[in-house]
Amino acid sequence: MTVNPSGLHGRGAVLKALEQVEGEWALCANDLPLETFFREPAPGRWSPALHLRHLTLTHGRVAVGLRTPRPVVRTLFGSPQTARSYQELREAYRAALAAGGKAPARYIPRPDPRTGAETRVAVLRDYAQAAQNLRAALERWSESALDAHALPHDLLGKISVREMVFFTLYHDHHHLDGVRATLGKK
Repeated sequence: MTVNPSGLHGRGAVLKALEQVEGEWALCANDLPLETFFREPAPGRWSPALHLRHLTLTHGRVAVGLRTPRPVVRTLFGSPQTARSYQELREAYRAALAAGGKAPARYIPRPDPRTGAETRVAVLRDYAQAAQNLRAALERWSESALDAHALPHDLLGKISVREMVFFTLYHDHHHLDGVRATLGKK
């Protein structure tokens, strides 16, 4: 499912959209044969399991930023210089990727030789927990605070907290859409 960006601005709408994409990931992952879930589709390409592990890592990092006391966030990162919409943020991220941007090493998941059903359950559980932690941290932010504080992004620079949650939502869809395209699914 592609996010309908019209009206996607408020914290409540973003929280709902984040929960929806988590559900879409669970449906997609559980629908795959185990072999497909863990197999790299081509050399150097991530398996669906590695995509989920990557998202688990990124969600964890964003949740840490969201749980950091606001005065500390303000002291460390100042005020945001931008106030982009979901669509504008998405396009900025796509441009950064097109310019050769890649995930830093800390977000590259380590391969795991285990490929059983219990490992898939663990991968999905870890992703769901990270997604829930992120949403719980976001719920503590007011609408005005989302636009008044900045967080660092490796490819996009210093962005508003609202932009960071827009990025997180787009990032989940970006990886899910990539998995679906690779597997020939809609």
